Amino acid sequence: MSLTIRSKVLLLSLTLFSIPYVGYEYVLEMEKYLRDNLETSLKDASHSLASVLHNQPELFNRQLSDVVEFYKPLDNLRQFRVGFHLDGNTNDWEDYLFEAQSYAEKHTLYSSHESTAESLSFQHVVGTYRNYLYNLFIVKDEAIVYRNQGDLSIKRSDHLQVVIQDNEQHLHRYIIAPSKAGWINAYRVSAYSDTLLSDPERRIQGTWAETSDGSGYVIEVRIPMNLMGERFSFAIGDVDDKQTRQLKTLVANVGIEQSDETGHIYVESPKINQIIQALGNAPGRRVWVLDKQRRILASYGDLYRELHEHPLDEVFSLLLPPVSEKIDNSRRDDGLYYQQIQYALNGLPDVRWHSTDDDKAVIVSAAHPIRDQNQVIGAVMVEETSHSIQTVQRQAIANLFNKTLLLFTVVTLLLLVFASRLSVRLRHLRNQAETAIDANGRVTATKIGSNAKDEIGDLSRSFSNILDKLNQYNNYLEGMASRLSHELRTPIAVVRSSLENLELEQDLSEHSTVYIERAKQGIERLNTTITRLSEATRLEQALQDAEREKVDLKDLVSNCVAGYRLAYPEQRFHSVLPNQPIVSLVAPDLIAQMLDKLVSNAADFSDAEQAIRVELVQERGVARLSVLNRGANIPADMQERLFESMVSFRQSTDAREPHLGLGLYMVRLIVNYHGGLVKVSNHPEGSGAMFTVWLPMNGQITN
Repeated sequence: MSLTIRSKVLLLSLTLFSIPYVGYEYVLEMEKYLRDNLETSLKDASHSLASVLHNQPELFNRQLSDVVEFYKPLDNLRQFRVGFHLDGNTNDWEDYLFEAQSYAEKHTLYSSHESTAESLSFQHVVGTYRNYLYNLFIVKDEAIVYRNQGDLSIKRSDHLQVVIQDNEQHLHRYIIAPSKAGWINAYRVSAYSDTLLSDPERRIQGTWAETSDGSGYVIEVRIPMNLMGERFSFAIGDVDDKQTRQLKTLVANVGIEQSDETGHIYVESPKINQIIQALGNAPGRRVWVLDKQRRILASYGDLYRELHEHPLDEVFSLLLPPVSEKIDNSRRDDGLYYQQIQYALNGLPDVRWHSTDDDKAVIVSAAHPIRDQNQVIGAVMVEETSHSIQTVQRQAIANLFNKTLLLFTVVTLLLLVFASRLSVRLRHLRNQAETAIDANGRVTATKIGSNAKDEIGDLSRSFSNILDKLNQYNNYLEGMASRLSHELRTPIAVVRSSLENLELEQDLSEHSTVYIERAKQGIERLNTTITRLSEATRLEQALQDAEREKVDLKDLVSNCVAGYRLAYPEQRFHSVLPNQPIVSLVAPDLIAQMLDKLVSNAADFSDAEQAIRVELVQERGVARLSVLNRGANIPADMQERLFESMVSFRQSTDAREPHLGLGLYMVRLIVNYHGGLVKVSNHPEGSGAMFTVWLPMNGQITN
């Protein structure tokens, strides 16, 4: 399949898509530099913060009862968008479960024997909505033991302990130990015993529900913010044996592996919090300050980064991994963090990359030691996700995509306009070249194309030169017949007169007489040829001076047929004429000459026993004149060529009559002059030929 210029230009414009590909490869290469910059930024941040905390041992020499790892400072708690139904169903918590903090054997405060994550572990989600602090505990417990009715001890069943310091610095300890699943209230516990006080704290409300798979239970608790102060702690107690009801394990939000300091409250250092907050915080960056025992003394910031949706995010996701706002960082206490923190506590700065549990983000963390003189007294860890890199990559891809799309559209439109203009000029040149030579082979125009200075203009000027030379050659050929006739008539006349004088000689032999007769026949044949050539030339000249008039074609054809019966006495003729006259604006002499040529051609090829039929009918505003004869069929490849000059279809050659193939050529000249059409086909009723001429009706039909 051939392609047009516009199609080729359009295909060529597709190479512009290499621009976004190169840009995409560049963006991927840029990731390496962005990672290096992020590492450098975090190392500088951890070093700067550690420098501020250097030589301040009073911030790190805190008693165990004054230090705790708390999930988040209360002033940085997540603000929930909606409240929660306290029904024990975690479906409305799904958007926040990825933030859940896991507590297991490393957070055990008490254990009667070695505790494992299978025996007791839980996840905790906390946040505020309006005037309440909402807590979700998803507890994994091998056996659930409820409190007996009337039992006031908190250590004889599975329970939740909550310790709150109010705004007046008073400590309050509450216990949730239900006798069955369902709606729950908290009971205040004496600070010096594990016995429930008689009156429940009805402002602390919630639900205790067993999980559907039987692996544990879910606790939803809502605490009014007016009960909260600066300190908050919680613990889950596990009792598995219903007979002995001995406390097996107590797991709390305390950042040490083993401790018997139950009932104490551990909070972060306000002074360290103030220091790290004063240094500012970048979005998506979190800071931890730890002491020698790896206890978190302060934390600030959040790995959560608000992302702006782009309308082409789905397209970009095919090129780059999707950026997720949700971050599951439940592994912050696993071996990776432990090793990195230990490196820093050993005096070695460290930077590490690791993915989150859900593999939706990559976290880079930098740890740096805090020193007092030459002693390491703590460590600083600064964390940040790779969202900033992915965001920059996506923005670069988006900008590259948009600019490339705009560039591609503009360039493609310009190329299409250029190609269309080029195609129009070439088609115009083609049409001019086709119409520069008419159906008869004559040059009708020698100046085509344009004067443009480009290649197409140069091509059009070349065509003009070719047409000019061809026109000169045609004029030479057209004038040759008349010049040849003029030049040959004089020697022919001399030869003819010489032969006539030779015939007057008395002593000619019989053989000489035969030769003289043959010479006379040759001279006559040569004279006929010259006459035929002159006739075609005269006809072309006559067409320029011919005048048209209204003629009744019916009478014209009828008179011509009557003359043919006299001219061809051995040939029968049959005419089919209409009853009404057919008046047309024609040159009658030329129409008669045209009919003469058609009838002469039909007589040459017609069987003597079959009549030549001449038909004239009027149809749809044109006059149709047909001449039909029976005889040999005309080959299909000759039917279009018969009307060309010097083309003849003869089964035998008549030595007495030259056939130059000019008769039907003259027919076409006359028909074209009248704006008509002529065609030849085989006889519709058998062997033979049918010549049909259609002439436009420019007159009116009169009765």
